[in-house]
Order: sequence, then structure tokens, then C-alpha cells
Amino acid sequence: MQNSSIVFNVPEQNDSLTERFSTHKTLFNRDVLNGVLSIFDEVANTGDKGIRNLTSKYDDVDLDGLILTNDYIEECVSSLSPSLRSAIEQAIRNVQEANLAMLPKTWEKEIRPGTVIGENVVPLESVGIWIPARKGPLLSTAIMLVVAAKTAGVKKIVVGMPPLKNGLGDQGTVAAAKLAGADQFVIGNGVAIIAGFAQGTSSIPEVDGIYGPGPGGIAAAMSVAMTYGKKSVLGIGPTESVIFADDTADPLKIAYDLINEAEHGPDSTSILVTTSTNLARSVETLLWDCIAEVEEKRKQYVEHVFGDNGKGAIVVASDVDEAFNFINWFAPEHLMVVCDKETEERALTRIINAGEILIGAYTPFSAANYGIGITAVLPTNHFARAFSGVTSKDMVKYSTIGRLSKDALQEIYPIIKEMGDYEQLPSHVKAAEIRLLE
Repeated sequence: MQNSSIVFNVPEQNDSLTERFSTHKTLFNRDVLNGVLSIFDEVANTGDKGIRNLTSKYDDVDLDGLILTNDYIEECVSSLSPSLRSAIEQAIRNVQEANLAMLPKTWEKEIRPGTVIGENVVPLESVGIWIPARKGPLLSTAIMLVVAAKTAGVKKIVVGMPPLKNGLGDQGTVAAAKLAGADQFVIGNGVAIIAGFAQGTSSIPEVDGIYGPGPGGIAAAMSVAMTYGKKSVLGIGPTESVIFADDTADPLKIAYDLINEAEHGPDSTSILVTTSTNLARSVETLLWDCIAEVEEKRKQYVEHVFGDNGKGAIVVASDVDEAFNFINWFAPEHLMVVCDKETEERALTRIINAGEILIGAYTPFSAANYGIGITAVLPTNHFARAFSGVTSKDMVKYSTIGRLSKDALQEIYPIIKEMGDYEQLPSHVKAAEIRLLE
């Protein structure tokens, strides 16, 4: 059933729009963080038993163990239809190509005579990948994160996921992750599994990096894991998208693109930003017609997103600069740009806050979600102002390199002496000076 209009004019209705997205800036609050800290403490104190208890408490599933057996993993792979397996394998190849293109390499450069600098790039030894599945399986997330780690050269990749009611993992997701290169699978409550990745238990190895999307509790758990010295990427919460379009866009396609992200769940965000009142009204009308065709489970999600209490909207900006200002303020996870060439070029110059930017009428969100090969595990809740999506670049670490000749050391010795003397660290000065006396 259609609710009140979701069209907002800016800047005139900025206050109303701000109210609609008032909860969006806070991915998790202090109560959630305190709950996560308690779970980390319980896992530290009781290990596997604690994770089983927490899974029973929060997921309503009683587990005999946390590790999926090799027999079950092979059964999952065998259960794939030939067509689905072919699609998964092609997706894996595409994601691998994209991550290889982005993977940093060790480098050195002489920046002054006798002075060489560089970076030594090495993969993390081990990573834990969390794949949520409460609202449905996410094969694509498993592929993107596992392939990123595998491409980077990570030696041990452990995948965690919530259990089904039978105490096992979703078969398709397990199969996709295995084909992508995962080495081990563990199941249990999400926060508890992440706590296990951070601290180690009898069944769950302690790892160097922990990655994965999820709601506030998962995001908070990733933040806490970083205090244990684990690498992660913050702000990967419930999905969100913005479409920037003009009169050249097809309103029916835009309506389906809005539904594309909204069907993930009731906490999804899906926004059209345009300067065209005609496009806005056409899309709004078509949107509700399209929603009527959605299957029932997903229809409930979509109706909530575009309902009175959801985070779906159509924003009509007074001009393109106002549109760009809104998009940069929102900093969307996914951004689609569908407009004439001149406006497109302006958009790519002016829009600086977005997890990904998909350009043109033939680059829908679903293409990036599944097929292009670029990551769809991206920052949400305004985090794209400072953070980027998870790729092979996040699965490596860097050691800076410096090398000096004697002449180069002599050249910078006055700097060492003056600063060392001022900081009252005479041995710093002596360590350089003694080399120059040889």
C-alpha cells in the first residue's frame, strides 16, 4: 500500500529530510558497544562454550560444535546446480581480476642522490571473514571478501557465518566461499565469532585481520577487534544507495534500481537525487507499481523502506550544485550516475564522498553487486567520507623502506644534530655522528 509522498524538495525541505535520516549517522550506540564488550569478555573467559551459549541465546540455535566438517563443505559444493556453479566461478574470476589490478606492490625510488625510500608490501598471515545471512544468503559477499584475501596472498582464510536452524551454514554461501579459496568455516553468533577471531578459542584461530558487513552489533564488534590489534574496515553496515539522474534517465529503470537496494532489508536506504520534478514524479508513481510485483518477503522490506518510517526518498534539488552537496553530505555506499555527458563529468568532479560510483545507464547496482568484480563491501552511514570498500589492498600491510649512502647521511646530519639537541636526545646525534667519522 502506498504511503505519503516520499518526494522532498531541497533546500526547502532540508529539515524534513534530516529528520527522516536522523538515525542514519549512528551505526551503533553506547548500549550496543557495551553489549559487544560483554560478549568479548565472555568469549575470552569461556571460549567455545561461551560462543555456543551466546548462539543459543541470540540466534536460538543450539550447536554441538563450531567447525563445519570437510564432508559438509564438499556436500555444499556438490549441491550447486551447474548453472549456479558456472556463475560463481565466473564471478570469482572477475573479482580476482579487479583485485589483482588494485593490489599494491613493493616499490623503491631514489628521491635524492643516495637516498632511497619505498614500501615493502606483504599479505596478512591470516584473516577472518564474517558473512551475514539473517535476511538471506550472500554468496556475493563471500566471493568478494575471500577472493580479496586470496589475491593478496593471505595464507589462512577462515569464514564465519550464522547457523541455520539445523546448526549448519547456508550451503550456497559455504560453496561459494570454498570455491573462492576459504580454508576453514566456523558458525555461531556473529559478535561472538568475531570475538573468537580477535582472541582465539579451541575451534577458532586468532587471526590478523577481520572483515565483513552487518548491522550495528557487527560494526561495533569490528571496532572492538581493532583494539586487539586486528586490521579491519569500519562502517560496513546495512546497505544504502543513491542514484543521481536527470531527464535522460528511464524512470522505470530508476524505479527498479531503487527497489534493488531496498529489498535487502527494512534497514536499507535507497534514494533518488535529481533536479527534475518530472522524473521524480514519474519514478514515484512507477515505484509503487513495481513494488506490487515484488515477492511477499522482500515486498515487506521494500514497503518499509519507502514507508513513513523508512529510509527511502526521492530528493528534488534546486540545481545540480545542491544535488552534489546532498550526495557529499550523505556519502552513500553505492552511487549510480545516470545523466547526460556534461552533467556526468561535473558529477565525477564534484562528488567526492561515495563508496563506489557506477556510471551510465547500463551499470546498475546489481552488476556491481555480482558481476563487474569491484567490491560491494563498502562503507555506510556517512563513513564513505573517510573510509573505502574492502579489497585486496586491505589484506596487506606496509613496511616503509629507507636506505642512505654515507654522503646522503652527511647531507641530513645537520637536521639530526639540531633536532636531536633540541629534543635532548644526545645518543640520537651520536649514532649518526659516529658513522660519519669512519
